Formats: sequence, structure tokens, C-alpha cells
Amino acid sequence: MDRVNTKLTMNLEKTELEEKYDAACKALLSEKVILARIMKGCIEEYKDCSIKEIENYIEGTPSVNNIEVHSSGKSIHGMNTEDCSLSEGTIYYDIRFTALAPSTNEPIELIINVEAQNRYNPGYPLVKRGVYYASRLISSQFGTEFTNEDYKKIKKVYSIWICMTPPKDLRNTIVGFSLGMNVIAGNVSDTAYKKQDYDLLSVVFVNLDKNGGGFNNLLELLNLIFHNDMKAFDKCKTLEKDFGIAMYEKIDEEVRDMCNLSAGVLERGYEKGISQGISQGISQGISQGISLQARKSARIAISMGLTKEQAAKISGLSIAEIEEIQA
Repeated sequence: MDRVNTKLTMNLEKTELEEKYDAACKALLSEKVILARIMKGCIEEYKDCSIKEIENYIEGTPSVNNIEVHSSGKSIHGMNTEDCSLSEGTIYYDIRFTALAPSTNEPIELIINVEAQNRYNPGYPLVKRGVYYASRLISSQFGTEFTNEDYKKIKKVYSIWICMTPPKDLRNTIVGFSLGMNVIAGNVSDTAYKKQDYDLLSVVFVNLDKNGGGFNNLLELLNLIFHNDMKAFDKCKTLEKDFGIAMYEKIDEEVRDMCNLSAGVLERGYEKGISQGISQGISQGISQGISLQARKSARIAISMGLTKEQAAKISGLSIAEIEEIQA
């Protein structure tokens, strides 16, 4: 009974730590200095803007999960952090906010949804969920941005997914999906339809690499934030020196919280692996139980983005055995 209770407590503590780590990641991502860099790296409208300009285009305070948005005492116009239908229950967006797009005429308002995704294969094609989220951002504008048949007021939407653990062939890539014009029959000029009338929905996947790197500035930044195991102090210094992100108190605290929670999740995962290994060792033989525990500990370390050297140190396995697990 004690072993069962210990295992249950360990699982509950790990779940609580994971939830706190997830919240810390979202809090950091929602900072305008980070969002501006995501927008510049993913969104056509902002590619030629400076980071400071993009920060100024972001309206109000980004909403994280179901947290109410406040900007000078009032909420962002037309925003609701949750969508609800009779058949599917409530869906919460990780981060949701509005931004004005640069334009020579009237500024275009964008509704952008950023999702930090840790599992790339959650049992369904993730890209379908991205399209669904963007579609809901479109449909939810009825009654807030436009009414009746005044469809000209529909705002363009982006659903941006930060993917922590993509498949090998997608690591360190940024992939976008959007609506385009396809002439099926006849001759149609490219100017027959205005792009701004149909280019209303885009889904972007930012696929990180647990080994870091990336030839792209945004990939390098996000890999540093989420996958580099350097201490919080050093990470803050690097963000300031290499990426020009001023470490004012709030961001500094968020980076430290995220790093500390990440270490806690890994530690709990490691302890869980030991517990499972010992439990299996009882029924399958102590040596086999230890081997299983070591391999499970190694898998946990790898899933958290640690290097093979670090995984080997934690689990007691050789580099060759770690590489076999990674294959």
C-alpha cells in the first residue's frame, strides 16, 4: 500500500509541476517582446518591421488561457478567450490577442492565437486542430466584429503553434498553411480577386529541435528558451546579449520560474522511472527491473530535451545505449 501511495503521490506531484511549467511557458511567450519576434518570423505582414514597431502594433494585454484581458481598465474589443459549442464543450486558447497590421491604407486588424504544443502526435493530425482553431477564430467574429451579412468586416486570423517535440524530419522548420486562389477553368487575372478578401486564415507550425540550433533567428531564440539546459542566469544574459531582449524584472522572473519548473518535472519523471523500474524488478527480476528503470529514465530525460550525454549521466546507461533509444 505504501508503494502504491508513493507512486500516486509522485504522479500527482509531477502532474502539478507539468501544469505549472506549462503556465510558465505561456506566461513567457505572452510577453510582447517575445510575441513580436514570433510575429516577425511567422507573419508576412510584419517581416519588414522592426521588433519595436511590432510591439507597438500589439493591442492591449495578451490573454493567457481564460485570464481576463485588461488594457487601461478595459478588455480588448471583440475578444473572448474561450469558444463554446453545444457538441464540443469549452476550448481555451493558450494566448490570444489582437494586433494592427502595417498598411499604406487603413491598418488591418489581426487576431492571433499562439499555442505551445508539447505532443506532436496527440492521437490526431495536429494540423487539423490548427485549421479548426483558426476557423473558430473566424466564426467567433460574428456578433462582435460583424453582424448580419456585413462580411467585409471579417478580420484575418493566424493560429501559430510552437511545437516542442516534432518528428526528426520537421525539426528546426517553420511551415505555413493558408488560403490561396486556384483557377480551375478559364483565364482569370491575378487581380480579379483581391487577396485581402480571401487571404483570411493562416496556420503556422514552428517546429523546434531538442538539440537546439536552427539557421533561423526565431528558431534559435525559441530553442534557447525551451531546450537549452543552461542555468536561468546564463539564459537571461544570452537573451539580452544575443537577441536584444531587455531583462526587466518580470521577464527575468518568468525565465527563472520556467527553468526551475523544468528541472522539477525532470526530477519527478526520473523518480517515477525509478519507482516503475523497481516495481517491475519485483516481478521480473531485480537486474531486469533496474535495466527497465534506467531506460525509462533515459527516455524521460530525452523527452525533456536533454542531451544524450546528460541522459546517460542521469540513467547510468552508455552513450551507445542512449543512441539506441533515440533511434
